[in-house]
Amino acid sequence: MEKIYGTVERFDGIQQIGRTTFEVFYGLGEDEQGKYQYRQTLPYKPPFDFVKDMILTQINANTQEKITSGFRWNDMLVWLSEANQLNYARDFAVAYYCEKNGEQYSLPTYKFGTDETPIFYTFETFEEFKQFSKAWAQHISETVRAGWSEKANVDWSGYKI
Repeated sequence: MEKIYGTVERFDGIQQIGRTTFEVFYGLGEDEQGKYQYRQTLPYKPPFDFVKDMILTQINANTQEKITSGFRWNDMLVWLSEANQLNYARDFAVAYYCEKNGEQYSLPTYKFGTDETPIFYTFETFEEFKQFSKAWAQHISETVRAGWSEKANVDWSGYKI
């Protein structure tokens, strides 16, 4: 689905715009470019199950995007790709083990920010690293819950034509 900017009111549903052309509309969001709605133009009347799958796929994609690029910690953008999540979790597990067993461990340095303006950050204490780990895990949990809520609150009646 594509973002169409200039929307002021949410409209979830299907409109027939030609003899065999239909447009599916979904959601209402806002970003730095303004308010938008998702739209998909189709050269046929789509079956309900197809439309439902398309919208749920869009919600999943939005949720994943918010997880990956929507987290800030200490005013720094943190890229939560799957690889980074695994690295952060692994490093925390090792640090936790070492902290509990009194073993030496060098706290990690990560690249935050963007490729254009990277910030290389080294954690100074285990407590600081623990706060970071809790924050990114909480961000993921809250974002996933918001995605579930979005799915649960879709009014499907406008898509049954």
